[in-house]
Amino acid sequence: MRRKIVALLGAAGWMAAAAVGAQALDATAAPDSCLPDEGGFLSARLGGAIEADIDWRDPGLDCEGMLRPDGQGLRVRFAGSLPDGRQLALLFAPRSLGEGESGRGLPVNVTVLDESAGMIYGTLGEGRCTLDEVEQRPLPSPDPAQRSWALRARGFCTEPARALDGSGNLVLSRFDFAGRVTVPKASDPGYAGMPAEGVEPLERFPQSQVSIDSGEARHRIRVWVADTPARHSQGLMFVRQLDRDRGMLFLFDPPKVTSFWMYNTYIPLDLLFIAPDGRIVNIIEHTEPHSLGPLLSAAAVRGVLEVAAGTAGRLGLKSGDRVTHPAFQAR
Repeated sequence: MRRKIVALLGAAGWMAAAAVGAQALDATAAPDSCLPDEGGFLSARLGGAIEADIDWRDPGLDCEGMLRPDGQGLRVRFAGSLPDGRQLALLFAPRSLGEGESGRGLPVNVTVLDESAGMIYGTLGEGRCTLDEVEQRPLPSPDPAQRSWALRARGFCTEPARALDGSGNLVLSRFDFAGRVTVPKASDPGYAGMPAEGVEPLERFPQSQVSIDSGEARHRIRVWVADTPARHSQGLMFVRQLDRDRGMLFLFDPPKVTSFWMYNTYIPLDLLFIAPDGRIVNIIEHTEPHSLGPLLSAAAVRGVLEVAAGTAGRLGLKSGDRVTHPAFQAR
């Protein structure tokens, strides 16, 4: 999903990079860099619910670009911090822009995720923001299974991005960015649509087991444990199938009210939000793949368990049931 407000779909503003010449750039970027020669950046002006001038630069800028899940256009995401410590992610999704293409006056959907506040703002349409100019240049890729492009764009919005819960608006008056788009030449059998370099294989996640007591029954589920911000962000994105006895357990320390979404998640899921004492606070069933709608906990939670859609109904799970795992301290 993403998740977790990490990437609010359609995210809002980023990418900008140093000018790219007619020749292909160097084959590889420096570690933690969006582009070769540390040329990645995002510059944007935000107003309304968030007042900020963003100027994120390589090295260390978190960015990624890929094909949209439906294959129509591209999707580019930038993430960074504001001076007050808040974490934001901006996602740009021009449906009419193809791999390697350049153009002018292209409509773009923009999404902004305020990860710290659990808020998502989206233009929810392509007629509100425009890419004045966008250019892509080829980047040699050390991986023969991938193609890479340096993408630079600038643009503006004429209408605000609206909070998905209706609580406010965010104005993105201008943006300028540069980043990398990576397109796999062939799909990996375990994942869909994401560059291999951007995915941590699930077998590297810590693994554990949870037990859920519901009525007289006890159900056991084997889980991958998402215990770092990077693993929170990835979650079950790009996974194509999930066995009925498997799931992913997200852990938060300290506990917090949290929000999930189905960004780049290809399968429907059930989400169980779990209090620090192991009690299930609320359950959201049959989530919609790729949806950017927020999936909210009803209270501060220590963990969230994602399982295949239909599991909660099949096992008769409900709020108040208990989840047993070392992360939860029963009272």
